[in-house]
Amino acid sequence: MFSNGFLMTKAPPSERWQRFYPMLYVPATRPDLEDILGDSSRSCPHCVTVCLEDAVAPFDRVKAAESLAAILEKLPVVPSSFFVRPADDDMLNRVLDTFPLHRISGIVLPKATVERVNRWVELTNGFIRIVPILESREALDPAGRIDLSSVCNAHRTVIDFVRIGANDLLRLLGGLRRPKGRTIYETAVGGVIDSLLEAFSLIDLPLCAPVFDHISDEATLARELEEDVNRGLFSKTAIHPSQLAPIWNSYRPSRTEIHDALRILHPDSPAVMSSNGSMLEKACHSTWAKRILLLAELHRIPFDGDSKLAEIVFQESET
Repeated sequence: MFSNGFLMTKAPPSERWQRFYPMLYVPATRPDLEDILGDSSRSCPHCVTVCLEDAVAPFDRVKAAESLAAILEKLPVVPSSFFVRPADDDMLNRVLDTFPLHRISGIVLPKATVERVNRWVELTNGFIRIVPILESREALDPAGRIDLSSVCNAHRTVIDFVRIGANDLLRLLGGLRRPKGRTIYETAVGGVIDSLLEAFSLIDLPLCAPVFDHISDEATLARELEEDVNRGLFSKTAIHPSQLAPIWNSYRPSRTEIHDALRILHPDSPAVMSSNGSMLEKACHSTWAKRILLLAELHRIPFDGDSKLAEIVFQESET
């Protein structure tokens, strides 16, 4: 399975690896939706989510759902990682009853609450993946955050990553809007994200970073991506195709990070060592090192290392 220094998988990455992919959000009412879903020329891996919630006016949702179902039936090929975001229980039931479910990777659950997570798992009979979005008042409450992490953990068979919805959280914090030139961490939601990371770290469930609204502000997006990565968030949602490559590339590990990761995980390495003037500690940094090697595999970066070690790390990501 090893070739030229990196792990070669026999099949495409499993669905669990989708947590590392940028997620492109597309309103279901776009006139070019069929072209977007049929376009396989994107320069980097990504998920596609078609929104039937806030991005679509309530009076347009039924028609948009009918159109989307027809497109999915018609297209010879759809994105391999394709999600649908229904607005409510009625729309979820419509999706379950009328869509070709074999073409859908999962359902995105907006404004997740404990009650809604339990209900949607029940409505789907546990046979389709669910991606809750943390953007309700429960996400703002310390006890609510713990309750949300607990209910997601109770349904790990269908929930393997969770998104953070910053715009709804800003709305709930007094009708705020993200100002231009500011990362999300320089707003009132920054502290909420850190608290969500704390709550969900208890169950080791990956959180995906929120959207960046200002499409033309590439400099601030780059700053925010750096903060996303440093906080351990898994990938980010894109609202425009131009954001996909910057998001993907921000998670590409450097040669130095890969070298450090291999040293940390090598069974013969000491408990503490030095690298480029910094301390590496096996007890504290092994989880970080495993993530770096997984990202190296996902980005197809060759590295010289122990093939048995890398294969074990890869297999751990599948469990």
